[in-house]
Amino acid sequence: MRSTSETLMDNVIPKANWPLALCAGLLGIGQNGLLVMLPQLVSLTGLSLSVWAGLLMFGSMLFLPASPWWGRQSERHGCKVVMIASLGGYLASFLVMALVVWAMSNGVLNALWGLAGLVLSRTLYGLTVSGLVPAAQTWAIQRAGLEKRMAALATISSGLSCGRLLGPPLAALMLSVNPVAPLWLMAIAPFIALLLVLREAADPPLPPVAHQSTRLKVSMLPFLGLALLLAALVSLMQLGLSPHLHPLLQGDPVQISHHVAMLLSLAALATLAAQFLVIRPQHFSPMTLLCIAAVLMVAGLGLMSVAGLTLFYVGIVITSLGAAMATPGYQLLLNDRLTTGKGAGVIATSHTLGYGVSAMLVPVVTRFFGESFLIAAAWGMALLFLLVSIGVRCSARPPAEKA
Repeated sequence: MRSTSETLMDNVIPKANWPLALCAGLLGIGQNGLLVMLPQLVSLTGLSLSVWAGLLMFGSMLFLPASPWWGRQSERHGCKVVMIASLGGYLASFLVMALVVWAMSNGVLNALWGLAGLVLSRTLYGLTVSGLVPAAQTWAIQRAGLEKRMAALATISSGLSCGRLLGPPLAALMLSVNPVAPLWLMAIAPFIALLLVLREAADPPLPPVAHQSTRLKVSMLPFLGLALLLAALVSLMQLGLSPHLHPLLQGDPVQISHHVAMLLSLAALATLAAQFLVIRPQHFSPMTLLCIAAVLMVAGLGLMSVAGLTLFYVGIVITSLGAAMATPGYQLLLNDRLTTGKGAGVIATSHTLGYGVSAMLVPVVTRFFGESFLIAAAWGMALLFLLVSIGVRCSARPPAEKA
């Protein structure tokens, strides 16, 4: 008997997914580029760093209700419609932000009206951009054909990773031109992506197939738990880099910043390597990929928790390889049970919840154990991820074992 994976989209003619990957990359540029601008935004607007942090968090938390809704829309109206709406919202949000920041820096808007404009900008961002990556992933699977679904997901993830890698240096370069120039760059990026998507032929919405439910069930919650744990452990690891390096580098802030930048760049490169060398060639089934990822993350974070500076670098490479392999593992396993659009939406929601869990854990860990234990907390999350992965493997039905 043929599994879900083998019956879906039998007659699909594969199409190139690079335009969708480029769209994801342009989103990555905006996400990480904005972080580089934070000190300049504080200076230009007169708003405190905590206010800006709250604005960024507000936009991200709107992904919680919006991502599942966009997932349903992609199944009803097709992924192209959702991507056009998401990119349009992305463009509008950064246009509003650029205009508000410019107006505040020139005294045209006071702090109250400026804050209202920035809240509007982040609302537009959270309610629309939340549909972009789930729609891109679903459309990529649809265009590539189900036999290449893992490679399709890797293509989108690679684009997003490249964008996040290029975002900070591009923003820094634009800052040398004009203080507000990076925001205009982040508005131009979705406009270019919108032109690319408009050129693409729309595909009909994906129909549900045998063994795929149109509703979320209790049996699917472990996969959402894995997504939450992955986001939480990656966030804790990133937040724990500076505190862990502090005693190793005698508290030198310049050296710490240098090493954090190097570590994050190395992590991004390791993520790309995993996507091109392991995920795209589809050497492993989703279940095997998930279990390998869990072991790698436990080993990598364990090494980071106890090792010196050199092995700390080795640990983050191992952890990043595992994290890159984990997402397609649990996402494809969920797609064997839940329709592709809804699956992508609830996975995005779980990732957002994971970041929220991480934000709540940081003060708790810091209060009782100290900042240097954040990496150890991430290792604890990785252990939970391994245990849930083992549970999923033990309870998996035979069809889920087949990619």
